Amino acid sequence: MLGRKQSNILVIKTDGLSAFVAADPVFQAIRNQHPKAKISLLTTQGLQRIARACPYFDQVAAMPSLKDRESRREFVQQVKTSKFEQVYDLSCDDEARRLRGALGPFGPKWFSVEPAPKPTKLDATVPLPALDKLVDTSGLSVEPRLPDLSWAVTARKDSANMQPSWYGISGAFGLMLPGEKPERRWSAQGYAGLAAEMSHAGIMPVLAGSKTLHSFGDEIAHETPQLVDLTGKTDHLQLAALAQEAAFFVGDCSEEVQLALSVGCEGVVISHAKAPFTARGRHIVTMTAQDDVGAVDPHGVWRTLTNMGLVALADHGPAHSPMTAHAR
Repeated sequence: MLGRKQSNILVIKTDGLSAFVAADPVFQAIRNQHPKAKISLLTTQGLQRIARACPYFDQVAAMPSLKDRESRREFVQQVKTSKFEQVYDLSCDDEARRLRGALGPFGPKWFSVEPAPKPTKLDATVPLPALDKLVDTSGLSVEPRLPDLSWAVTARKDSANMQPSWYGISGAFGLMLPGEKPERRWSAQGYAGLAAEMSHAGIMPVLAGSKTLHSFGDEIAHETPQLVDLTGKTDHLQLAALAQEAAFFVGDCSEEVQLALSVGCEGVVISHAKAPFTARGRHIVTMTAQDDVGAVDPHGVWRTLTNMGLVALADHGPAHSPMTAHAR
């Protein structure tokens, strides 16, 4: 008797790091729904490495630009050849809609989320697609849990470049994770002040983020030469490994904060009252600035970290900060 042919499933997730982290329970639900299927993921170029470490996918590829007619024709032919039975579109962005249109009415069963609202200038957190439509139409059973990307660390835990020592980090260290939006970002002076507090306590200050933050890192390093500046020098797997080893993190509007939270790192997020940061994780205190995020006092941040039990208590004098703290 011939065995049943293995089914092919396609998952599309192309909307950034925060959205990828948040989708972890959905990825697991899709694998649980199709335990013996070959599941392929289409994602962005920058997310390929962390996606390949994910235990829920058998194959990972980057979504090409479908604006060019010839490129679209070639890619659509590849998708048709793969004979996917179902597609789970977890992004519902323009590229996914182009792909669906090109496959035509006789393509695979297509389940999609509701598109995310367009982010505004004040958004501190990247808006995420709503899952209700996808769950209702596909029958997926998504476990109500927080993202857990511990698999991102265990996938390559023995690799030298996944260790803090690879970057010259030794002893206790804390991660500083600034975002790319200047209007939502804590000031370089604030991070420099915090780095000085960390150095004084024997905790190595480590700055991480995209390469676009390199000049911002230079500003901090000018004030605090002890800074280890890793902007543009880590991929998402390496950052996840660092976050798991860090004593704590401090960030603002960065997507990397969500990655740190997903591997159990504890810390502080600095957010604007008009655009509160939505944290999808555990062990976090949000410090909300009423007017200017850049004016948040680093002494207040340090004191919050000590109150959380993440660093040794020290007497730094009274803090004067236009903020309120909210435990999550």
